[in-house]
Amino acid sequence: MTKKQFGIIFTLMALIVCVGVIAAKLNKTGLNDPTDFSQVISQGTEENKDNEKKDDKETLGTQDYFYSLRSERDQKDAATIQQLTSLKNDVNTSQEQKDLADNELREKTMVIDKESRIEVNVKNQGFEDVLCSIEGNKVRVVVKADEVTEADSASIQEIAENVSGISDVIIESKK
Repeated sequence: MTKKQFGIIFTLMALIVCVGVIAAKLNKTGLNDPTDFSQVISQGTEENKDNEKKDDKETLGTQDYFYSLRSERDQKDAATIQQLTSLKNDVNTSQEQKDLADNELREKTMVIDKESRIEVNVKNQGFEDVLCSIEGNKVRVVVKADEVTEADSASIQEIAENVSGISDVIIESKK
């Protein structure tokens, strides 16, 4: 037996002993214990869920707002990209249509990149959550805050203009 094999066997035996000790501590009365550990865990998680529901009622609406809009935007973007990619790869599509699809795909990818860069940069300004959408020649930035100060508004405006190259920026706050 080599040293490597001995080390592996010794490690496995140590793990078995540790699992046995942990199992003995969790189930002190043996296999005949009427209280199952999974039931104890589920009771504890039910109590935690009740407490979380009470604490999270205020922030749930805002989290749902940002989550649902971001999810909806991502689904639309994915569908558009998939549609353009399939059009580009279709053998029955003319070369002109393939070129148009390729250009639209490139533009869509750039817009998605700019939106995510704006979101990251604005989050770095101290906002909890940010949602950005670029639609034509407008940039819409929604921040999770009670209100946006003039200084915050100016910095968000600057970030959006620098990243997107668009000067028409709409800034909203949502709490």
